[in-house]
Amino acid sequence: MINFYTDGAYSPNRDRGGWAFYSPELKLRVVGNKNQTTVNRMELTAAIKVLEYISDSNLDDKDITIYSDSMYLVGGMNLGWSKNTNEDLWCQIDFLKSLLFDKVITFIHIDGHSGNTGNEIVDELAVKLSHIEEI
Repeated sequence: MINFYTDGAYSPNRDRGGWAFYSPELKLRVVGNKNQTTVNRMELTAAIKVLEYISDSNLDDKDITIYSDSMYLVGGMNLGWSKNTNEDLWCQIDFLKSLLFDKVITFIHIDGHSGNTGNEIVDELAVKLSHIEEI
C-alpha cells in the first residue's frame, strides 16, 4: 500500500492558494500554487496531482490511500456529495481515477491539525505556497 496525504490552503490577503501532497513510503513531497483560486480548488488540485503522479509512474502497488482533511474532497468521492461547483476539477479527478482502474484508490478523511504527521507536513507546505508568488 502507498499512502498519500493531500492539503490545500488559501490566503485571502494575496488571493493565492497552495496545494501539496506527500507520500511517506515514496519519500516524496510535491507542491504548487495558483493565483485567484479558492481553498476547495486547491484541495481538489492536490488530489488531481496525486492521481496524475500515480498515472505517470509505474507503481507496482495496487492499493493507494489518499488522506485529506477536506470533507469537500472526501465527501465528493465517497458520499455522493454534489460535484456541481468546481465541475472542471471534479471531471479531472473522475477521469484520472478511471484511467487507474487496475488500482484500488481509497479516499479517507482525517482531522486537520490533530497531530497526524502526514497531514501536518502537507498543511505546512500548502500554507507556505499560498504566500509566495505563483510558481
